[in-house]
Amino acid sequence: MKAKDLARQLGVSPATISLVLNNKPGISDTLRRSLLKKIRELGCGDMIGAAQDSGNYASQRPHPVIAYLIYTSCDETDDRFAFYPAVLEGAEMEARENGFHLVVMHLSRQGNPQLQSLLEDVGDTAGVIIQAGHISAGILEDVRSLRLPAVFVDAYLPNRQINSVCVNNEQGVFTAVRYLKEKGHRDLGYVYSGQENDSQVDRRRCFHQALWEYGLEDRKEFYFSCADLHFGSSADELSLRFQKVKPFPTALLAENDHLAWQAIKALEQAGLRVPEDVSVIGFDNRSLCTMITPRLTSMKNSRRLMGRECISLLQNLCRLRRLGIYDACLNYQISTQLIERDSVRDLTKTT
Repeated sequence: MKAKDLARQLGVSPATISLVLNNKPGISDTLRRSLLKKIRELGCGDMIGAAQDSGNYASQRPHPVIAYLIYTSCDETDDRFAFYPAVLEGAEMEARENGFHLVVMHLSRQGNPQLQSLLEDVGDTAGVIIQAGHISAGILEDVRSLRLPAVFVDAYLPNRQINSVCVNNEQGVFTAVRYLKEKGHRDLGYVYSGQENDSQVDRRRCFHQALWEYGLEDRKEFYFSCADLHFGSSADELSLRFQKVKPFPTALLAENDHLAWQAIKALEQAGLRVPEDVSVIGFDNRSLCTMITPRLTSMKNSRRLMGRECISLLQNLCRLRRLGIYDACLNYQISTQLIERDSVRDLTKTT
């Protein structure tokens, strides 16, 4: 019997049969064992390579796999997903340097009952990294069903036992608020997306807390939500909202750099100059910070380092499991750094 006829009879591709017969990596151990058994039952054991038949495949096994799971929805509009490519790059580099093969999968945030089978098809999976703006019930069910070490990237739920690597939003927001206070600003406003992204919700909570701890007034009218603004007209509509608030805060902290850019355009349309009339700070330190006028002061986070630390955390979880510790709950936080540019005025200096 030819290999292609054997593949047809077993309901798999000729490429898969070739990997099995020639003792090559590229399929899961479960599938390999199943096909070997069926091949022998068909009386075709003589087609199996000597090394495979003698059970020596373990010495030629491929690198263990780490699966990078990206959860999205069909109507995904969250600008936070511009944040993740550098995280994935860092994870891929760290995985390769530590003998892992990184496999990327795009999944539905509503849940994926076939996820276990998908992972079995890609090989010996050692753990998973999960990228999701919001940790839904479907995602938590996926993680529970896998029974593998799992790490969430930049997403965290304080009421759940999950492992994560996150931006230290508290440190970042507190640093920004303290910096503005030291520059003489006492009336601070906040521009936020209004989306239920776990990290962004955390930043809003930290802004409230920072105002209280630094003795600054927390005024409801100084919070500007962009939740119901369309992308193309967001600056126009935000400008109208700005014009309704009097007196206006002397400084704005934006939830991310894109919102800071929209705020700067809206302020200009409202007749306010940045930083002469209103100072603005962004968050994430994306490339656009140096592409706009004035150049945007922002809080830098190390996205590639986040990706690398996801791999390190998975390795630590695997080590703990070997010690019999299966219920560890670890959270790594990556601190931010203030990058000063031109969008903040020092009110302590008199002209």
